[in-house]
Amino acid sequence: MKKYALQQFDYHVWANRQVCEHLQKLSDEVYRKQIVSVFPTIYDTIVHIYVIDRGWLTFLTEGGVSELSEEYFEHLKNTIEIIVAETNGKRIEELGQMQDELAASFRSFIEQHEDIEAVYPSGTFNARCVDYIQHMVNHGTYHRGSVTAMLRQLGHPGIPTDYAFYLYNLSHL
Repeated sequence: MKKYALQQFDYHVWANRQVCEHLQKLSDEVYRKQIVSVFPTIYDTIVHIYVIDRGWLTFLTEGGVSELSEEYFEHLKNTIEIIVAETNGKRIEELGQMQDELAASFRSFIEQHEDIEAVYPSGTFNARCVDYIQHMVNHGTYHRGSVTAMLRQLGHPGIPTDYAFYLYNLSHL
């Protein structure tokens, strides 16, 4: 199961890199242009993926959260604001580097985790560590699709990040 979790995670990292590298070929004006979509800009969407990935790593390294109290949600809100502030004024290259550094920490967590099927609480809900990782990957896939739609809305092509395309690329290395 750990091999599966690592493959899914590696796909997520690869897909995020594909998007960031693609955006680096475009001007700041494109990925910072305000549009009506899931997020106000493409950049905000990439920041969101990064923020949520950091949140999942924290959640997993802390062994989940037993009580979803008002204090917990206030702390979570403040933490998100701090992480978003860390991304302010960064170019997409810098945000991509931040994603890479986070990915290295997250991959290390998975590699060193003795039981990837350990159950973690999220209030009254419980799921396996591997399930939360899969959810994070799915979350990223959803928002990378949003980025593609936003790029098309702005008259620019997207970049393929499908899981099958990832597997195809792996087989041709």
